[in-house]
Amino acid sequence: MRASAVYTGIIVPSFVVLPIVAALFKIKKWEAPQKLSFFYLVLSGVFNIIAKVTAVQKINNLPFLHLYTILEFVLLCALFKSIFIERGLKKFLTFIMIAFPLIGLGYIFYSNALLSYNPLPRFLEGLILMLLCIYFLMQDLNRLEHNHSMFSFTIVVGLLLYFSSSLILFALPELIRENKDMNRLIWSIHATFVLMMYLSFMVAYIKLKKE
Repeated sequence: MRASAVYTGIIVPSFVVLPIVAALFKIKKWEAPQKLSFFYLVLSGVFNIIAKVTAVQKINNLPFLHLYTILEFVLLCALFKSIFIERGLKKFLTFIMIAFPLIGLGYIFYSNALLSYNPLPRFLEGLILMLLCIYFLMQDLNRLEHNHSMFSFTIVVGLLLYFSSSLILFALPELIRENKDMNRLIWSIHATFVLMMYLSFMVAYIKLKKE
């Protein structure tokens, strides 16, 4: 097995354990953002395991990717809904939490894509969540003295790193698949950003204090 495959397929996915453990140590201090962030980490860990097991068994795991895309989007929108204070934005998040799963399911049936990659939903998910991250960071820079705002700030920085790199994968799937060297390079870079996201979640929980 290539070193890059070990890094992207084993080492980086294993790091999700660190923020999960850190979160459990601070469980008494959780509020809504901490709970939803924890559920997101568990979701990521579960699907990392599913992806690895199905890959070893040579089973097409792309149907799980369709499901993960929808669950990830809805859960992260719920996270943003718990930390944003604008009523209009909360209503918008509720709307897209309903609309996106319908778009994802429509894409599967319209494109007959259950057993293939889903670049359009993945790109749309990444773009929306990246924009939400940027908007939150712009709005939150003057509120960092607030403890739970600091938690959210750290989490959102990690998510921004992840979805910024993900957009390359979502937008250029054909180019990446056709060039093996480019494939390994971009996946390694993406894995590094995933690792940084996990570490940012871990730091956010470690630094969490009771209000």
